[in-house]
Amino acid sequence: MEKNIKDVELFLFDLDGTVYIGDREIEGSFAAVNRLREMNKRVCFFTNNSSRMHTDYIARLNNMGLRVYADEIYTSGQVTCEYLLDHYRGKKVFLLGNDRLRAEFALYGIQLEEENPDLAVIGFDTSLTYDRLYKFCKFVNAGLPYIATHPDYFCPAEGCPMPDIGAMTEAIRLTVGRTPDLIMGKPHITAGERIAMKYNLPPHKIAMVGDRLYTDVAFGVNCGFVSVLVLTGETTAEAAEKSAVKADYVIEAVRDIPDMLV
Repeated sequence: MEKNIKDVELFLFDLDGTVYIGDREIEGSFAAVNRLREMNKRVCFFTNNSSRMHTDYIARLNNMGLRVYADEIYTSGQVTCEYLLDHYRGKKVFLLGNDRLRAEFALYGIQLEEENPDLAVIGFDTSLTYDRLYKFCKFVNAGLPYIATHPDYFCPAEGCPMPDIGAMTEAIRLTVGRTPDLIMGKPHITAGERIAMKYNLPPHKIAMVGDRLYTDVAFGVNCGFVSVLVLTGETTAEAAEKSAVKADYVIEAVRDIPDMLV
């Protein structure tokens, strides 16, 4: 089926580099989101960053001036928790994650275990210690199921990017020879399947809007969503032209979307 942005009923938005940069709204983004709501479109902000709870993003966006509700935020941490409840209910998890991700797991009722877990899950652990990384390697080396919340190699940050999960999984691969059995976040299809189920929509009625080719756009392509690349973050027009991963639409910014629907 040919994909058309005018058929879209749910717009998924990446956050940093797409809707805002740091603590600054990208000009016109919030007004565009509100226009889409007025057009009876649903919106959801979907981020790979699992170092924060979904409630942290609600508070952040509300504080920045955009009204957001709980069902309009989805994180790779939430995708992971839901998957665990569906496929590993009652199992104990050794989690490499900070206090916010641990709190998300607790909110979903997932039992965390330090000494005798049933599986190992790695998130974006901004409180990582060498001892816990080594302990995680031991569990992975012992053959436990091994899940990552998302694949990003780094997280954008001022001055220098921060090492993200992908950097840690590479370290684990080089140490014990295993890569994750399953990766939950963009661009992998598990999250896309859950989103389609969550909102009860076929893929062609969902759009993924983001600034990264290898996560946001690739996620849209892999899941059969309409893919929209914005040039307000990581990707330049030149890079988009050269990339093997092609978006259905390449636009300057989120503010351009509502006018594309009329």
